[in-house]
Amino acid sequence: MKKFKKLVIVLFMTLLTVNISAKEKTGFMSNIKQLKEISDIMDIVQENFVGDKEIDKEILMQGALRGMIESLEDAHSNYFSKDGMEDLENQINGEYTGVGMIIRKYSNEPVTVELLIEGTPAFKAGIRPNDKIMKIDGESTYNMELEDASKKLKGKVGTSVKLMIYREKEKKEKEVILKRANIKLENVKSKMLDNKIGYIKLTQFGTDVDLQVAKSLEKLQESGMEGLIFDLRNNPGGKIDQAIKIGSMFIKEGVIVSERPKKGKEMFSEREGKYYGDFPLIILINEGSASASEIVSGAVRDYKRGLLLGEKSYGKGSVQVLMPLPDGDGIKLTIAKYYTPNGENINGIGIEPDIKVEEKDDYLFYDGLITNINEKSQEKSKEKLLKNSVGEKEAKDLISREDKQLKAAEKQMLKMVKDYKNKK
Repeated sequence: MKKFKKLVIVLFMTLLTVNISAKEKTGFMSNIKQLKEISDIMDIVQENFVGDKEIDKEILMQGALRGMIESLEDAHSNYFSKDGMEDLENQINGEYTGVGMIIRKYSNEPVTVELLIEGTPAFKAGIRPNDKIMKIDGESTYNMELEDASKKLKGKVGTSVKLMIYREKEKKEKEVILKRANIKLENVKSKMLDNKIGYIKLTQFGTDVDLQVAKSLEKLQESGMEGLIFDLRNNPGGKIDQAIKIGSMFIKEGVIVSERPKKGKEMFSEREGKYYGDFPLIILINEGSASASEIVSGAVRDYKRGLLLGEKSYGKGSVQVLMPLPDGDGIKLTIAKYYTPNGENINGIGIEPDIKVEEKDDYLFYDGLITNINEKSQEKSKEKLLKNSVGEKEAKDLISREDKQLKAAEKQMLKMVKDYKNKK
């Protein structure tokens, strides 16, 4: 992570130097008028403001930086204090204590759930993307900073946090109590289903996860796999390089994704690495499939390499970079939009599946769900885990519930395998 920080800083400084030399529109001297105004306001506030706590210049500067990023009105661009950066790094590394939600916040609006991590307390409680968190432990989130909301959701393992959730389509609020857990992601799960249908579940596009996917895919092929169901449901995305590497496993040739920054030429990312063959392929997607998940899904769709089954994806067609600042704080900033091989940007739109299979239940339990727990211990303690989370009656109901989307994918795959064999 430290190497990544240095790389981002060097890259950012290099770009900054190029821009300054080209057009003297950036840099300290070009911003000096605005910087003086900020400095004057800081002095006025520090000398005259009467409140309940002491105000120092560091707090004022953090507020100015946070306000600057919030003024962009971009859900994916954020300012983080030093503590916030550490929390973010822990989430990127796949281990932290909390309830398993990625949240966003605009000024004068409540905190909104952007995405969820499957199998976590928030997901198991039925919270879904775009739900609004009106209150956290009785405190309204309208005037709450994003970082403060994030801190309130975290805490010691086993402690509880009470949320008031509002879902727009239902037009009603409901109270949810979540028990915080140690969230350690097991990113890849695979197995052979009936009729030699392979199944791989990917939780997020974390560091080097392509190696795990490749290993699972090779193992399934060695076992006689005739078709693959690749499950990207509720996968919030992650690193774009991982999306390119994993997408390349299914695409024989061509561009996987392109990025268009504010300045400069469009950057095309060609496929790379090993191609694993033209076996029948189905990708499962839903409203929680975002970003890197949509890059892979978009490439498979555009090249007609396989079928997408499930529900429309989230619709995140932008690229962010994490930029550490000298004091340990930092910003996450949207620096480009990405486009599928056919030149489509799906931001705010999402990707429609080829075969639509809706899951109308508020909470879905299926084999690929509890992906944050070692699989062997998962099978042994699945019912116990659920009893502790939602109660004995609910646990039995969830365990017996059928995964409609996966069953539909299996049925469709049998037809695809038959057609594939007839063509050969």
